[in-house]
Amino acid sequence: MEANLPNTAAEAWKLNEAGLSIVPLGSPFEAPPAWFIEGRCSGDVEKAKMEWPKAPRFRWKQYQDEAPDDSAIDNWTRLYPHTNWAIITGYGVVVVDADSAEAVQFIEEGNITRTPLRALTSKGKHYYFQVNPDYPIHNSVRKNRIDLRGIGGYVVAPGSTHADGTLYQWETEGYMAIDDHHDLPMLTPDDIAAINGFNGQSVEDKPVGDLGFSTDQYPLPHDGSNLAEGQGRNNAAASMAGQLLRQNVSLREVKAILDQWNQSNNPPLSDAELNTTIASISRTHNSNNPGSAILIEPLSVTKPEFAFSHVKELVKGVKPINWLIKGFLEMDSLSLMFGEPACGKSFTAIDLACCVATGKDWHGKPVKRQGPVFYIAGEGFNGLSRRLMAWQVSHGYNLRNAPIYISQCAASLTDLGNARLVSASIQEIVEETGGVIPSMIVIDTLARNFGPADENATKEMNTFINHIDQLMRARYQCNVLIVHHTGVGSKDRARGNSALKGALDAEYAVVKSDDEVTITTKKMKDADEPEPVKFLFNPVRLPFVDEEGEPQYSCVLREFAPDEVQSLKIKKGLETVLGDRQRKILETLNRLTSNARSNLIKGSRDPSSARIELRNLKDDCFEQGFIASKHWRRTVDAMIQRGFLTIEEPFVFVSEKGQEALNHE
Repeated sequence: MEANLPNTAAEAWKLNEAGLSIVPLGSPFEAPPAWFIEGRCSGDVEKAKMEWPKAPRFRWKQYQDEAPDDSAIDNWTRLYPHTNWAIITGYGVVVVDADSAEAVQFIEEGNITRTPLRALTSKGKHYYFQVNPDYPIHNSVRKNRIDLRGIGGYVVAPGSTHADGTLYQWETEGYMAIDDHHDLPMLTPDDIAAINGFNGQSVEDKPVGDLGFSTDQYPLPHDGSNLAEGQGRNNAAASMAGQLLRQNVSLREVKAILDQWNQSNNPPLSDAELNTTIASISRTHNSNNPGSAILIEPLSVTKPEFAFSHVKELVKGVKPINWLIKGFLEMDSLSLMFGEPACGKSFTAIDLACCVATGKDWHGKPVKRQGPVFYIAGEGFNGLSRRLMAWQVSHGYNLRNAPIYISQCAASLTDLGNARLVSASIQEIVEETGGVIPSMIVIDTLARNFGPADENATKEMNTFINHIDQLMRARYQCNVLIVHHTGVGSKDRARGNSALKGALDAEYAVVKSDDEVTITTKKMKDADEPEPVKFLFNPVRLPFVDEEGEPQYSCVLREFAPDEVQSLKIKKGLETVLGDRQRKILETLNRLTSNARSNLIKGSRDPSSARIELRNLKDDCFEQGFIASKHWRRTVDAMIQRGFLTIEEPFVFVSEKGQEALNHE
């Protein structure tokens, strides 16, 4: 019987590796425990059999804010190899749960934002969306209608089995996998309103009034979490409204944000109560800020007056190109760098940013306008800090005093309010540092800073470009560098609407082949195209170890000239003798990578995305028994130094040289 049961442990590891928070549920292949039958189902065995496959095995709220570590996943998969699994929502993803054919039809008719990642369930479908940082979505359940699975909730993961025997399965549009959940669209207030309308939520009249309180009564800002009756819903609404008005958010936007938050309360405030609170705080804000005005509607971006200039004015004003990095990036320009995942584009962006901030030449090209760099990061902040440290160690610069500023979260730059907040945050630092304006702003990546909009739509792409142009590039006459992905159908172009390419002053493709990274010019608007630049990933040991005493690594880019290629090949040929332990480590890594690729192919996913973590390689080698822990660190260090292994923390790869050494033997 055991052999016929589904191996859900493998599916659990895939979800874990995708960065999601998961916990084990019950299983339809086992009898519900007595505590569940008696405590949760009042002794009703049949009810327990239906409910147990989707019930958590233990308290799970601690995993709402932090995913379980690998040791927890390993323990659970050993204890419950055939159990169902839950994806915690509000952490990475939110899910729209359509639990009937009517609900599925409503969604797939286009009444809410479309998503390419879906899962088939027993009665309907789960629609996966990226978490929208501007509109926290809380768990909201309505029987036989459309449920919102967000903060405080979970969904049964694909690969699990319903009590009626139905298998939960992914339904995707081919190019999208759960690993790419950070590229999913986000739900918007309009989507929430459409779902509420489908669920039959009534809309009351909207009177206004004054409850007689002020924001001074609420010194601790409310964090946007949902509240039950008696937990201060009016006070929380007042606090949130006050915060938003102080940020110059319009009344229409305040109302939309509080409407969405209010729907997660139990029960929600009536529209009359909520509007009364907003009106009261608006009056208090005006009273406390005489001479200021509250925006009713969001401001549109101010358009410059249309006018002509005589050609003599243009000719008279011709100047040499104002380079940021001579022959590569200009000041007062919009540039883009695109490539496939893990090709080195973010390494390149970090390398450029560090050189601009410190004034160090960028691989022989002088930095002409050293100055502050603002790095708008979408995610992976731990990886970003490692790469910055590796750059510092490799180049001998102390970045502690360098003017590099990293965002604490992604920015939805298609939204005018958010784009203004980003611009205001930059300006605040400019003023704090004596008026020194940025030389460079990096947006890494476009997808994670595009918000809920559709990057394939001309209008929305133009909105994104206009906000960057007017609130960043033109304001500071700096270089704005966007990091982006390749197209779905073509690896030779950037993804999304062609309006982006038309707006660019410079465009570069980043391509990785084995250990080699090549940067090729695709567009240079006002200067000669530079020759392709070639780099190698150079591993750098970081000045700390993990909790087990293992050394930590990251990489930097090291340029090499074409005439170095032959000498590098000769050097590799002289250094390809492997020790017994080294050979077995490479063979083990090849086997693990091959297995990972096979699993990806079975799941109709791209096998080239297979990655093995260094700690997983270590565990497998220890289990085989050919190397002891006291020899591991020294052996791996030697293999990295000799170029047999390539590290892209936390992953490890057999290098081209390592594979040649294996083949030679």
